[in-house]
Amino acid sequence: MKFHGKKAIFFVTLILVSVLMANAAGAVPVIIGFKDKAHPELVQQQQGKVKHSYKYIPAVAADLPEQAIENMKKNQEVAYIEPDLEIRALEETYDWGIEKIRAPQVHSTGNKGAGVNVAIIDTGIDYYHPDLAANYKGGKDFVNGDEDPLDDHWHGTHCAGTIVALENDYGLIGAAPAANLYALKALDSEAKGDSSDLEAAIEWAIDTHIDQDPSNNIQIISMSLGSDTGLLSMNTLCTKAYYDYGILLVAAAGNDGDSQGVGDSVDYPGAYSSVIAVAATDSNDIRPYFSSTGPDVELAAPGVNIKSTYLDGKYALASGTSVACPHVAGAAALVFASNPGCDNDDVRAALAYTATDLGDSGRDNWYGFGLVNAEAATGSSTPDETDPVISDVDADAGTETATIIWTTDEDSDSTVRYSTDRASFEQVSDTSQVTTHTVELTGLSANTTYYYEVLSSDAAGNTASDNNNGTYYSFTTLEENSDFIHINDIQVTTSFITAGKKNFVSATAIVKILDDSGSPVKDATISGFWSGATGDTDSALTKTDGTATICSDEVKYKKGILTFNFTVDSVTHSSYTWDGIALGNETNYPTN
Repeated sequence: MKFHGKKAIFFVTLILVSVLMANAAGAVPVIIGFKDKAHPELVQQQQGKVKHSYKYIPAVAADLPEQAIENMKKNQEVAYIEPDLEIRALEETYDWGIEKIRAPQVHSTGNKGAGVNVAIIDTGIDYYHPDLAANYKGGKDFVNGDEDPLDDHWHGTHCAGTIVALENDYGLIGAAPAANLYALKALDSEAKGDSSDLEAAIEWAIDTHIDQDPSNNIQIISMSLGSDTGLLSMNTLCTKAYYDYGILLVAAAGNDGDSQGVGDSVDYPGAYSSVIAVAATDSNDIRPYFSSTGPDVELAAPGVNIKSTYLDGKYALASGTSVACPHVAGAAALVFASNPGCDNDDVRAALAYTATDLGDSGRDNWYGFGLVNAEAATGSSTPDETDPVISDVDADAGTETATIIWTTDEDSDSTVRYSTDRASFEQVSDTSQVTTHTVELTGLSANTTYYYEVLSSDAAGNTASDNNNGTYYSFTTLEENSDFIHINDIQVTTSFITAGKKNFVSATAIVKILDDSGSPVKDATISGFWSGATGDTDSALTKTDGTATICSDEVKYKKGILTFNFTVDSVTHSSYTWDGIALGNETNYPTN
């Protein structure tokens, strides 16, 4: 049975119930995790058939009768039972991409990924293709259980060409045309498969690190596939492959995005923290509508109308995050080749740090750290030694604050150094890489002249400063306002309202604000609160006559006396200072 996962692994019981209902006539494919070590004999005792016994996690993949699943769940040796999910190739439709990630610039230095071992877990590859044959080093078919991972779909062959298509005066050139290619077939002729086969393929890659042949150690796994649902077993295995065996895991982010680019739709295994999830971009560096989004997106790569190898020596166009993923895997191979002593953490960091930022500044949910840049990641590019150019420096000062603004010709950070004597400077910085800079200075003294300079450093560490040719820029804070205003009077009245058979009472407060000379003050914001019969808060702006009118909420009235009290506890004005004396007044309904 193929299971189309839609629920998280936290709802395993519900998932299994739905599986059993859908497959009541036969055995159910599941993954059984054990607490200590795997016990395949328990499966056999339940008339189950073991498909895979994993080496690096205490689990087995098996087909079990429905009742046997319930029995196994009660066994104290069993930690969890998960559905053996269907995984699928992530492509949408049927080569500019290699140029866009600047791989040719790396090739020109002699680095073509030689000696780096890349495994593609997919539908297999057409290892007879003239652009792939020389780089093919072996693999395994986990779908049919043999040693021949020949592609019977096309998806894996297309992904392989993006990574390793040979530089042989024929067809295309891949991102790492001298890398070694291993094919692990976990998807069938319809580009579908079981998560257990994917897990077995990852274990095969781990095995290369503990066999007697160090030359075949898999350094990169490229997975242009996924499922909507994550599995504990899969997460554990990916974590072990990455952290214990140093394998760099790269996966398609998924094609579940929408035109608005909202939501968290990254597929598994890409959504695991041990895996680089790759989103897609078009030739204009724009996210196509289908590319999945979310905080797990780590990098972006070309994924629209990508030409690559196809079955029977042919070539074809394809789109999707599936074709974006191998661009990153190929770039990673170039980084490994350029730095033989580096590990998977180093390569991952290099790809992220040097990516060309797209979308919102910094890491975002559409592009992650940005478009992968093989030239920058390998250190093949010419070092940036150009300082930013600063212009349009200006200041806007208040009484105790000032805003310093300027622009630069490239993204850079922001620093202001300021002083009253041009000698003892204080400093305020913002590390955001921007071209329009705004820095707020606070805690300044009123009616004081300050001298300042601005500095900006780009991502390469090149720093520019502007101190107005050594004389420093300056601003003077405003004088403190010595004009005070006060609450002159508060009058509170009530109104009686009848609505149908119900009676209501509300109150109105008229507040008057005067300055020290007794003149009314316009545009003062008065704020206060009601107490007694109601408890709401209100504010209003004074008119030309210095008054502001504030109405309370309506209160249902049956009988008795209602008291309405309004207290002003704040008065603000752009040109005056309130004396700080709060004032209130009250009235009753009825008044007698």
